[in-house]
Amino acid sequence: MSELTALLLVLSGVVILMSSLLKGMTGFGFALIAIPFLSMIYPIKVLVPAMTIFNLVSSVMLLLKIRERISWKYFIPMFLASLGGIPLGIYLLDYLNEEVLRIIIGAVLVFVSLKMLSGIPIAKRYLDKPIVFAGFLSGILSGSISLGGPPLVIAMNRKNYSKELFRGVFAWFSTFSSFFALGALYVEKLIPPDSLKLALYYTPLLLVGASLGNRLAALVNAEKFKRVVILVNVFTGIFTVVSAILAL
Repeated sequence: MSELTALLLVLSGVVILMSSLLKGMTGFGFALIAIPFLSMIYPIKVLVPAMTIFNLVSSVMLLLKIRERISWKYFIPMFLASLGGIPLGIYLLDYLNEEVLRIIIGAVLVFVSLKMLSGIPIAKRYLDKPIVFAGFLSGILSGSISLGGPPLVIAMNRKNYSKELFRGVFAWFSTFSSFFALGALYVEKLIPPDSLKLALYYTPLLLVGASLGNRLAALVNAEKFKRVVILVNVFTGIFTVVSAILAL
């Protein structure tokens, strides 16, 4: 952290502010913006624990703002499924090469972004079934690259959840899964001091962005804003993959 230039520190702050703004508005998207950009500045094994802390803090804050009561049946099954994936994800974080992890981040980002841009069809079957497989996959991605949201976004969009239900379910799930992922990282001694410094430095910006995003949720067309973010993510994901391959 101390070796970073003032410009990189400022850029990191801007990325975190914009990421938390999007999450406050839509209920998700923090990692979609933050991970690709910040992975170009910080080592993945420093960034992932810090992002888990950020996700926990922003999710708890969002829960405090959401007034609609969310039934446990929406988020407990996906959360329990994620517990099976988190250990596998942490294993991958510990043993995979840094550039390989960046390639995975970029590939996941491009795939999900293109999928969301092309439209996610409403499921014709299993609408009354709990979200389990997406929860398991989310656990793997959360533990390895702190990008566990996309599988759940796709699954909940297929079920055509309302905006309020979407934000509530995602907030509850993210709170539980981030808490347990952080505990697993601690047990495996995968939380370096620089991760704690990163989280400490930028949590105030995170809180400001999430609070502002929550206020803007009713004023700004979140769908248009999200579409712009997704387009940016496509190019960011491609750049992440290419730069990681060249560095191998």
